[in-house]
Amino acid sequence: MTGCAAGSSDDGRTVLTAPADGGAATDPSGSASPDGASDPDGPPPPDNLDLAAFEPLGGGGTMQERYPVEFSREAEGGVSMVLAYLRAISTNDTMELGGAVAIYHAHDQEIDPESAGTEFLVERAADIAGQARAAGAEFDQERYPAAGSTHDITPIGVMWRTAGASTVEVYVLAEERIDDGLGLELERTSVRGLVIEWNPVARVGFGDWLVTGEADTAGLGLADDQRHSLEHPYWTPVIPA
Repeated sequence: MTGCAAGSSDDGRTVLTAPADGGAATDPSGSASPDGASDPDGPPPPDNLDLAAFEPLGGGGTMQERYPVEFSREAEGGVSMVLAYLRAISTNDTMELGGAVAIYHAHDQEIDPESAGTEFLVERAADIAGQARAAGAEFDQERYPAAGSTHDITPIGVMWRTAGASTVEVYVLAEERIDDGLGLELERTSVRGLVIEWNPVARVGFGDWLVTGEADTAGLGLADDQRHSLEHPYWTPVIPA
């Protein structure tokens, strides 16, 4: 799917269906063949290539009684942390979003959860506004999030590549359902990329994975018509938590 499709429901809501990246083009030199063989000039096959399914691992503890932490040192622990993070940001609550950013991201200094959550929502609103404009749908960016708005992220596939002794690039294929609380609904399949690093002194010395940046989804090694499909062997299906 390369664009937004808009329709109206019986109750007057506007429903958009689109991939999160709007079908953005990927570098042909980095695409993979249908059988999963990578182009020699593209990125290497992902570490998860031979896995039939991925079952998220649990953390060794929680923070604020809601955020799983203390994941295992193996890359699978880091991938599980990313999935926990995406579950944590499946909300439009400012403080919960800010708490997720504060806990799962690496920071040079302590951050204020309310400020972090507010900034997160501003960026989320801009993202939704872009897709609404592309479909000619109405979206009030200044009033987002209105009361009753929701943002649900359901990971359905993962892939990852080890990028260093303690660094992993994680990509997640997810289904998103967004309701702005004012009549606009957006359903899309998104690809999210995050760079994570193992921090041996996080969680008071226990050690944990933390998000340190975004991974360029153009480097997936998948052609445009394959990047949102679980049928491609680069994606490993996620077993629901």
